[in-house]
Amino acid sequence: MLRIVEEILVLLIDGERGDIRASFSPHSRNLALSGAVLMDLALENRVDTDLETLVLLDPTPLTDELLDPTLSAIAQDSGTHSTAYWIERTAERGDELREATIRRLIGRGILEAESNGLVFLSRRVARARRYPPGGRGAGTEEVQSRIMRRLFSDDVPDPRDIVIISLAAACGVFERILSREEWADVQERIDLISRMELIGRTVAAAVRHIEPPAATSPVARPYEEIPRVARLPMVGNAFAMARDLYGLLLKEYQRHGPIFRVQALNRHYIALVGPEATAFLNREGQALLRSFEEYGIVREALECVHVMPGMDGPEHIRMRKAMATGYSRHYLQGRHNDIVDIARGAIAEWPQGRTIAPVPAFQRIVTEQLGVLMTGVSPGEYLDSLQHYLKTLMLILQRNGKWSVARLGPRFRRAEKQTIELYSRVLEAHETKDPGNIGSADFIDSLLDLHRNDPMLVPETDLRFMILGPYLAGIDTAAVVCSFMLHVLLSDPELLEQMRSEVDSVFGGEPVTAESLRKLTVTRQVLHETQRRYPIVPALVRSVSNSFEFGGYTVPAGKKVLVGFTVAHNLPELFPEPEKFDIERFGEGRAEHRQAGAYAPFGFGSHRCLGSGIAEAQIALTMATVVRETQLVLTRPRRPLRTRQVSTIRPVFTFRLAARRAR
Repeated sequence: MLRIVEEILVLLIDGERGDIRASFSPHSRNLALSGAVLMDLALENRVDTDLETLVLLDPTPLTDELLDPTLSAIAQDSGTHSTAYWIERTAERGDELREATIRRLIGRGILEAESNGLVFLSRRVARARRYPPGGRGAGTEEVQSRIMRRLFSDDVPDPRDIVIISLAAACGVFERILSREEWADVQERIDLISRMELIGRTVAAAVRHIEPPAATSPVARPYEEIPRVARLPMVGNAFAMARDLYGLLLKEYQRHGPIFRVQALNRHYIALVGPEATAFLNREGQALLRSFEEYGIVREALECVHVMPGMDGPEHIRMRKAMATGYSRHYLQGRHNDIVDIARGAIAEWPQGRTIAPVPAFQRIVTEQLGVLMTGVSPGEYLDSLQHYLKTLMLILQRNGKWSVARLGPRFRRAEKQTIELYSRVLEAHETKDPGNIGSADFIDSLLDLHRNDPMLVPETDLRFMILGPYLAGIDTAAVVCSFMLHVLLSDPELLEQMRSEVDSVFGGEPVTAESLRKLTVTRQVLHETQRRYPIVPALVRSVSNSFEFGGYTVPAGKKVLVGFTVAHNLPELFPEPEKFDIERFGEGRAEHRQAGAYAPFGFGSHRCLGSGIAEAQIALTMATVVRETQLVLTRPRRPLRTRQVSTIRPVFTFRLAARRAR
C-alpha cells in the first residue's frame, strides 16, 4: 500500500485546478500531512498513543524520507510529549513534506506534472481508479474512489481507511469535496467510522484542537497607499512604457520594491514585479488573477468563443491538458532530424555576402518547423500573411479595443483570407487521413478529436485559430530568442567556438536523437543565459479576481495588474553582474536560476507557456544547425545591440553569410 501521507495528499488534490484545493489553508494542509505521518508510524509499529502522550516503540529507521525525519526527532527527544506536540513539530516541515510526497507520487505514475507546476492524477489512475502496477500500492483502488465507496455504502472499512477517514474529517476534507447535501447524508457515518481506531481518534482529536498560528504580520495598507511612479500630467507613464517597459519596471522595482502603481493615459495598473511577485503568483495566482477580460477584444476580432491564453479556471486547465501532449518536448520523439533538416534547408537559401535581418530569417525557419511537425502542412507562401495576421492581433490586444481600422485595412483582409485558405488545407489534409493509422496522428488530429468529443469546449468557431496556433506559436517568441542568441554568439568568438566544438562532437554525422539533445550542455546554457539576459516579454496584464495582500498592501478585486515576471532576470542580488553574459550561472555548481522567482522566461503560474519544452528543444537544435553549417559575421560588429519593443522585445541588427561550412 501507499503511505497514508501519500493518499492524504492525493485526496487533497483538486482535479480541476491541478493543485491542493484552494479552500485549504497552508495550516490545514500541513496538519493533514503531519497527522498522516504519525498514523503511518503507528501502522509501522514505531509509535503508539494512550490518548494523551505519544510513545516511541521502535526507533529503527524505515528508510523513508517522508517518515524518518519525524521518527528520528521522536527518538532523539528525551521528553514526554502529546500527539498534538508532534503533529505541530512535523507540520513545520509541511512544504518540504508536500514537495517530497508529490515527487514520489509522480515517480510512481500516480500523479502527472505539467511544466507550470500543476499536478493531476495520471491518465491511467484517473480512468481506472486504481494505482498502476509495478509499485507500492499496485492495483489498489485509488483513495478517493475507495473512501467514497466506504462512506456511501455499508462496507466495513479496514483499519487503514478508518484512520484516513478520521484524519480527513478532522482537517475538513469532506466539507470541501462533497456537496452540502452529500455531507449531510454521510456525516453520521463519518463520525461512526472515525471512532473505530484509537490512533485515528487520537490524531484527529489533536488536529482539531491545534489552533492556526496568530497573525504576526502587520495589517496590510490600503490600495491608495501603494507607491506611485512619478508621471506626466494626462499621459502618466505612457511614453516610458511604450519606449522601454522592461527598463521602467526594473528601475522602479529597485526604487519601490515589488509593488507600485503605473499609469498609461486613462489606464491604471498595479505593478507586481520581481522574484517576490513571481514566486507568490506561481503559488497563488490561479485563484487571484484572471486573463479573460484582456483577451475579450481578440475574441471579438476572431469571432470565436475561446482564446486559450484568455481562458481561466477549470476550462483553461481542461484545454491545457488536452493540448499539452502536442506542445510537449515528447512530441518531438523521433522528429529531431526534421527540425535540423528544415533549418538546414532554410540556411541553404541565405544569400552569401548579403545583409540578412535575423528576426524574419528565423521566423521562416521556426514557422516551417512547427507547421510541418504539428500539422503536417508547410506554411509555404502563407508565411507573410501569418506574420501580419499575428502582428495585427497583438496590436488589437495592446490597443485595448481600438482595432477596427486595422481589421478593415486591405492588408489585414488579405492576410485573413490567406490564413483561412491555410486552415482549409490543413483540415483537408487531416480529413483524408486513414483514421485507423493511430501512429500517424498529430497535434491537429488530437484537436479535431477534442472538437468531436467536446464541441462546447472546442466549438467549430474556435477551430481556425487553434489549428493555426502551431504556425503562430514561434513567430514572436522562438524566432526572437534565436535572433538574440545569434547576436550573442557572433559577438563572442570564444563562446561561438566552444558551442561549435560541442555541436560537432555531438552531431558527428549521426542521426539526431533526444540523447543528442541532452548532450548539448553548452548550447542549452547559452540559450538559458540568452533568455535571462534578454527577456522578450516585459510583463503581462491580468485582472484581479479575488482581493489579496502582497508586499504589505491590499490589492483589490477588479483592478488591473502588470506582472513583471522577468524583471528578476537582471537583478544583481540574484544574478551577480547581471549585465555580464555568463553561461556558468546555469551550471550545477551555481544554479542561480533555481532561486525562488528568479528565472521565468516562459511566464508564471497556470498560464506558463504550454510549448516551453518543445520551444527549448527547437531553439537548441536550430541554433546548433546554424553554428555547424555556417560562418556568419555581424555587419556592424562594433555597434551596441539595439532593441525595439513591438509585441515582444526584439533585437535590431543584421548579419551576413561569409561561408557555408563543409560538414
